[in-house]
Amino acid sequence: MPQRDDPKPSRTGPSGDDFQKIAGIGAVLSQRLWNAGILTYADLARRSPEEIATATGVSAERIASQNWTGQARELAGAPPEASVPQQHYATFHVEFLLESDNRVRRTKVRHHQTDLRDTWAGWDEERLLTFFRSRIPLPAEELPADAPAPEAAHPQAPDKAAEQARDHAPDQAPDQAPASVPARPASRPSPTSAGRPVSWSLSIDELAPVRGDERSYSLGPGEASSARLTMHITPAGPFSHDTFDYSATIAARPFGRRDRSLLGTTQGTIRVGDPLSVKVTGPALPVGQYRLVATVDIYAGGHSAAEPSLYSQGVSGDPVRVADDPLGSEPAVA
Repeated sequence: MPQRDDPKPSRTGPSGDDFQKIAGIGAVLSQRLWNAGILTYADLARRSPEEIATATGVSAERIASQNWTGQARELAGAPPEASVPQQHYATFHVEFLLESDNRVRRTKVRHHQTDLRDTWAGWDEERLLTFFRSRIPLPAEELPADAPAPEAAHPQAPDKAAEQARDHAPDQAPDQAPASVPARPASRPSPTSAGRPVSWSLSIDELAPVRGDERSYSLGPGEASSARLTMHITPAGPFSHDTFDYSATIAARPFGRRDRSLLGTTQGTIRVGDPLSVKVTGPALPVGQYRLVATVDIYAGGHSAAEPSLYSQGVSGDPVRVADDPLGSEPAVA
């Protein structure tokens, strides 16, 4: 919900679109934007987080993490026959722990829009670039000449349209399973490194909200959020290893938005051909509707912290609703 704690200012200056429809903007910040000459959603969508920060006094990091420009772009609507793609920001924080001789002892990286993070020992350029590429799908001509060729991707437009249709589907009744919620890749897998076998495939069987051991598609206010991920590796030919290491990061994405709330990360070992179920529990989510999303990385068995992943896949799972009334109370009438 938009922030409305600020006292309502007197509108002595120019006024424009209702910026309070954007999560993170209240009455005072709306007035500051108008005073700075930012009057419409389109005006706001064209500004960088730094320009908006100068006009409002709010930090550029908060503006980027709450995706003000993306929300404004959606409210403004896509311009007809735009001649160039719309721009947006992807914000990363990279931190290095250096030895006295400036050798990198540890690397930490964070993507602000999703709050996904990774940490490893030393300097690993391939792993750092893989983290960037998985969150900024670069055109093939922009990749380094010696980078491994990406796998063929499915057409993006139908996939995006299907996701939008699912996100704007009518609300489900509490604890009622959605009619069709197959877990599917939300983005293409990262390319397999040169020389590594491709004799197996990763399948996601389930990404669902749970209470205890049962699926539950509705949560009460203040209730911790739990999700279960079930996956398996299917052999596609002979290979030398029957176990791999994995790391899975699970988050909840609000419908109609790009930001995500981290539920948890889990690591372990997965055996080829055997289904594996893992569960993470995170903090309570604000009232609203969400879709579970996850990123799964597969590593060589017994890998070191410095080794890059063999494979990375993003998936989108079931929806979950956080009600504004305690569970069991009479549902509110819209």
